[in-house]
Amino acid sequence: MNCNKCGTQITEGSGFCGSCGATVGTSGTKGQKQVSQWWASASALLSRDPVVLIVGMGALLLCLGAFLPWVSVPRTADTLGLQMAAGPVVFAVGAFLALTLVLARGGTPGAWSVVILVLSLVELVLVFQTMIYLSDNLERTNASIGAGLYVAMVGGFAAASGGVLETMRILKK
Repeated sequence: MNCNKCGTQITEGSGFCGSCGATVGTSGTKGQKQVSQWWASASALLSRDPVVLIVGMGALLLCLGAFLPWVSVPRTADTLGLQMAAGPVVFAVGAFLALTLVLARGGTPGAWSVVILVLSLVELVLVFQTMIYLSDNLERTNASIGAGLYVAMVGGFAAASGGVLETMRILKK
């Protein structure tokens, strides 16, 4: 069966076209909301390529972590990640990871998986170095490490694991 909207081959029993997200059996524009079309396209992409979800979430968490507090001080203003030396670098690495993910899907995946791994490892080194520095210097001020640093760390691990999965997939071929 072919999609009425884009002509792509659709497997029997599918409710949506995996390419354009149109409902099977209709033109895809009448009665169907844009959100459901987007969701169908995104879910089709993620089912074919879970690395996109893993690295994408990692890049998102890296960027988000830079805007969250890295130092929490009771009853005073917190210090955001962008206010610290490593914060803008972590944000830039998150943005580069998102760009690398887009380039990896349009070019040679094997080469880009190495770039994803290197960027993730650079970010993790920055986060751990910042955590060590903060833990040594915050004890006397009654401050603690904020949530942003932990969010950035989880984002780095997610992106690194996506890079490892992509590398393993390339090596199996």
